Amino acid sequence: MERRQLESASAFGRLLQSYRKRARITQAQLAGKAALSSVLISYYERGRRSPRLGTANRLADILHLEGEERETFLATLELPVEGVPEATTLMDELSRVFSSAKVSPELKTILAVEVQRVLETWKAMQRKKVRWAVIPVAGWQARVLAPKATAQVVLRAIAEAHRAGIERSLIVVAPSQKEPLAQHLTALASSPGHRWERQGRLVVQGEQSGLGHALLAARGYLPEHEPFALILPDEGVEDACLDAMLHLYDTHKCCVIAVRELQPWDEQSAGLVSIHARQGNICIIKALVEKPECRLPEASLAILGRYVLTPEIFKVLEMTSTNPRSGHTELTDALDLLARRQTLYGYIYAGRVCSIAPSRRQLMDRLEAFLRA
Repeated sequence: MERRQLESASAFGRLLQSYRKRARITQAQLAGKAALSSVLISYYERGRRSPRLGTANRLADILHLEGEERETFLATLELPVEGVPEATTLMDELSRVFSSAKVSPELKTILAVEVQRVLETWKAMQRKKVRWAVIPVAGWQARVLAPKATAQVVLRAIAEAHRAGIERSLIVVAPSQKEPLAQHLTALASSPGHRWERQGRLVVQGEQSGLGHALLAARGYLPEHEPFALILPDEGVEDACLDAMLHLYDTHKCCVIAVRELQPWDEQSAGLVSIHARQGNICIIKALVEKPECRLPEASLAILGRYVLTPEIFKVLEMTSTNPRSGHTELTDALDLLARRQTLYGYIYAGRVCSIAPSRRQLMDRLEAFLRA
């Protein structure tokens, strides 16, 4: 470990030992409850090893740490410089399982096959870059725009993806949008060498049931086991945002969500996130909530319309319940579930944001004017 990592591990170890002794449990008892080896707990307390965030959260649960104590405990962990745990940590845990007499030979065989499958998938993911972007425009915000205006924001999103090195785009549309949007896209991008069909394809979302549902509609058109970007074109951002997110994905091979500092007008109009830890413009996300009725005390950042997602999101979407407030399958709810299972990174964007979608108040004003006419 580098010096700063050693200092971080030492600070975590001192707190772990203090809280363990306060709870009056031994290293062996803590190891048993956390499904870790006693040696690993000893390494943590002596500052020779630093756990992953998920393991630290598990230890905090066992030690009944809440509120400020839990935040202080987790804050001693430095954000990992790589997206995978140390190989020695994995080997310690696997060795404990395979050497246990309580685990049957049949179960060990099944586990060995599963470990092999996961390793092969992981190796494949390390070699894959983000080549595809999904651009959804079937939502109510895009449908109220004129087809030509929708085509313009779609082309802007395709160009943003292309400048970031993303080769192809899937545009998710409502059935009524497909023909007029295709016509306007062709008309606007008909100059030599700029035909939109070379970089984009229209995918119909039969029922407008949320952003998560839009992603599921695009699933069959994306290559299996490949990460992809999700661009919400109603929010324009600087190219540096997606570039930084792709770099973060290349480093950690985890889902990355663009977030920004909360603004007074975000209440009930933006998805919110709370975080475990933050270093500069990178954070680890703790929880997400879709447009809550009131601002959450723990929420510190708002979700921006840029994501880099791994294929696992589709499995989680299939398990995600319909949001009781919107009645839709919400991507935010799925990401909240995913954040409990694996590390979710946030890129804190501080640049300019240009929103082209009309607000609900503007829509009501337009409706009232139409009815008066």
